Amino acid sequence: MIGTSIKRFLIILLMVISASSVNAQYQNIGDAKQSVHKPNPWFLGGMIGGSFSNYGGSFEISPLVGYKVSQDFHVGSRITYIYSKYDLGGSIGKRSFNDYGASLFARYRFLKMLFGHAEYEVLSVEYAYDPTTNMRRTINSFFLGGGLYQQVGGQGFATIAVLFNVLESQYSPYSNPVIRIGFGVGL
Repeated sequence: MIGTSIKRFLIILLMVISASSVNAQYQNIGDAKQSVHKPNPWFLGGMIGGSFSNYGGSFEISPLVGYKVSQDFHVGSRITYIYSKYDLGGSIGKRSFNDYGASLFARYRFLKMLFGHAEYEVLSVEYAYDPTTNMRRTINSFFLGGGLYQQVGGQGFATIAVLFNVLESQYSPYSNPVIRIGFGVGL
């Protein structure tokens, strides 16, 4: 179950997105009025991922919302949900887990298609405590890396990034390097 704080975050996020709108300005040029379109700096995106092995697998969904501080400098937040099911063997057997959290990121684009990326994430990870009980642990991750940025159409974009979790621990659900493929669209 998603916690109350995550639900509040989602409600606030939806309110911010719905409140943003594309603005148009009108300039008076002699007797004619000309519309000048001012692009909206907000964008939405995310990724869907998964992994599979002989012992089980996982499914991840991570929507994000971001803001273009400038054409090349973007900041934002993403929420993450990971469902996994594994056969842990022995007395524990098959178990399923639900992990969730949120992160803040900053991305700087250079050379039109390359970007540097930094992201801090807090994730609530579920693990098998004993044969009948799952417990939770909070994991902090700090990702550094970069990747490729490709404009798609007028407002869309696609990214592929190679990131390293510099706070990697034995409890982290990620192993270095972390490869992310994402998509997004401007509002």
